[in-house]
Amino acid sequence: MRTVCEEVVKYVLPAYRSLIARKLVNDYGLTQEEVSKIMGISQAVVSYYLSNKRGKGTSKYENVELLQQEAEKSARRLANGESSAKIAKEFCEICKLLRESKIIKEEQLIIACDK
Repeated sequence: MRTVCEEVVKYVLPAYRSLIARKLVNDYGLTQEEVSKIMGISQAVVSYYLSNKRGKGTSKYENVELLQQEAEKSARRLANGESSAKIAKEFCEICKLLRESKIIKEEQLIIACDK
């Protein structure tokens, strides 16, 4: 038996981090090293996120508009110097939004994508 939190940590959180890392590099012009320091992850992980080598199975979540919007907000806040710890604490709220909007169906532990 798997919980929703297990599904989210395995698939949604890496997708969210990947979206943020890509935004910080592509939209804000930060280096991989700068992104790693801001996000509190290694430069190698940033590289994997940018090359889609990390987070296999997360692509279905990366295409969810709500997650993309939340990642954009978080990337902007990080680029403006806000603490990654504060943003990380708010991830549970993002998960809640995904469940409330039926993007994550708790009873099936799968994504409900309308695309």
